[in-house]
Amino acid sequence: MPLTKLTFQPGINKEMTDLMDKGGWADGNLIRFRKGLPEKIGGWSKNTLNTFLGACRAMLGWVSLSSTKFLGMGTNLKYYVKEGANFNDVTPIRSTTGAGDVTFAKVGTGDATITVALFQRFI
Repeated sequence: MPLTKLTFQPGINKEMTDLMDKGGWADGNLIRFRKGLPEKIGGWSKNTLNTFLGACRAMLGWVSLSSTKFLGMGTNLKYYVKEGANFNDVTPIRSTTGAGDVTFAKVGTGDATITVALFQRFI
């Protein structure tokens, strides 16, 4: 059985259906075309080795006036701001829980101690 040369058209054509686009590419992921031939792109790499709690639901990036890059990440448990390789937990703290079990005392400027009153309910 002789070998048959297959020729493909470079690029991804989304304007035609898969059957109409003979010898072409209808879809692709992580590829690029160089010299008319498909080439795989290396894929994904980790941005940092640090981890955070929860599943990330939204991200917002911004740059400060001093050119520092920040990335805000909201998870189902916490809100983090990434500066460099570090995740800073900036989730607001509540003065009481929903059930009123924990209360934080007001702290003045320069105080090194925070008083926490724990109330237990017995049912």
